[in-house]
Amino acid sequence: MDEKLIREVVISFRTMQRKIHHYLQEEATKRDITTMQLFSLGTLKREPHLTLGELAERVKVNKSTMSGIVDRLVKAGYLTRGRDEGNRRALNLQLTPEGLAKVDETYDVFFDRLEAVLEIDSDELKAMLATHEKMIALLEQKGAKEQ
Repeated sequence: MDEKLIREVVISFRTMQRKIHHYLQEEATKRDITTMQLFSLGTLKREPHLTLGELAERVKVNKSTMSGIVDRLVKAGYLTRGRDEGNRRALNLQLTPEGLAKVDETYDVFFDRLEAVLEIDSDELKAMLATHEKMIALLEQKGAKEQ
């Protein structure tokens, strides 16, 4: 095992993640929203009608943290809470037209900032993605064995 190479890969991942997060945070801040609020809106755009618990799970925060995020998004007019017809006790979260516009506008500008990455050949990007997915699967397998 080439530990030096693995360290370089991990450091590269971290550097890229920081750069992307910094860009996303800048664009969110310009639009008076936090990155966690943006992640939540983006998740609800991809998966409409999630419950608070499901959204917390997807965004990787606890329910009480998500409750505060949702409260602020409802107050800002980006989300509504509605009852689930199948389970009257469960609240479904829905994007408002304003919430959809906020998430679309922010991500559009964010991805425009990443346009330089398009200079990389798509086959190279696909290979990198496949390698990332393989590494994640191996780490998850190892983590499951250790529990």
